[in-house]
Amino acid sequence: MKICYISSSAAPSRNASSLQIAKMCESFQKNGNKVTLIMPNTGNNKENYYKFYNIKNKYKIIKLKFFNRFPIGFYYYLFGILSVLVSIRKKPKLIITRNFIVCAILVLLKKKNILEIHNSLDIEGRIVNFLFKNFRIFNSKKIIKIISITHNLKKFYIKNYNVDKKKIYVLNSGSSLKFKFKKNNKISKKMNIGYFGSVNKSRGIELIIKLSKLDKKNNYFIYGWSKKEINRLKYEAKIPKNLFLFEYIPYSKIKNQINKMDILLMPYTKKISVAGDVGDISNFTSPLKLFDYLVSCRIIIASNINILKEILIKNKNCIFVKDYLNPYAWKLEIEKIKSNKKKFNSIKNFMYKTRNLYSNIDRAKKFLEL
Repeated sequence: MKICYISSSAAPSRNASSLQIAKMCESFQKNGNKVTLIMPNTGNNKENYYKFYNIKNKYKIIKLKFFNRFPIGFYYYLFGILSVLVSIRKKPKLIITRNFIVCAILVLLKKKNILEIHNSLDIEGRIVNFLFKNFRIFNSKKIIKIISITHNLKKFYIKNYNVDKKKIYVLNSGSSLKFKFKKNNKISKKMNIGYFGSVNKSRGIELIIKLSKLDKKNNYFIYGWSKKEINRLKYEAKIPKNLFLFEYIPYSKIKNQINKMDILLMPYTKKISVAGDVGDISNFTSPLKLFDYLVSCRIIIASNINILKEILIKNKNCIFVKDYLNPYAWKLEIEKIKSNKKKFNSIKNFMYKTRNLYSNIDRAKKFLEL
């Protein structure tokens, strides 16, 4: 089947949205489809797109050269129009997008599409909100399905936008990584404890720094900084010898670093923001790194917040920290798991048995079976 995926995200880049789209396009391609990705001419063009995202099954990419910056304001709507026209020329059987204005234009032109939603409409512009609230676009027959990444997000759209329950379907995010697994792992006296991803305040970075100062028995690793941020932090704060700060690494290199870890952290705060520490996605988020963590079969220690409980199960595939704003509480959970080999291996074995639930290949199959 010929598929066009329309994305407004910069790529290659550090954006989680760009990574998710890149790997989903590859998964569609692996499942025997012919995929074309249409996007603006943004991102780090010095990097090779396929190498950056570790794309083995290559698909066609069309960058609209007119858009050399992220399309905002008038250019957001212009990008929507032009990207749709380019996609129609390709004569695809199906168009997929995460862009609301693209979806609205496709409905207006009576073109079949699937809309994947990762956030509420609150962060979109006034025109987009007006269109979707007043013209019942979500329930158009031209939208085959609406894919929500969490059940909470699905409930939000049903309640606030009267979306037909039969039209909206939940597919959690997935991972494209594959790891070797060892049964009955020995517990290291000095563990490697890692965090990968966005380093804004809402992701609990300050807590990890405090934790590393409290827990000198283990090594801590944070991946996701820029050189400038690392230099600033080393200048402003006292970084202990057991805390190691690294720049953001592309997806092609992340597996090797996760392989070195014993424990992986998800220390979210009460309010989870997006890039630039703006907004609040704490009710809807489904972090990509969570699924990479799960397929790695490393011990996950996470903040006890409701949205993560759609995927994580206490003492089955993770350990929750109830008092998650307190670094002492995190230290206690780390000490508990280090002293309990039976529980340590029980969690890892459960993760191994369920790892295939989080495959991007399977997600793509389910996506198109709809």
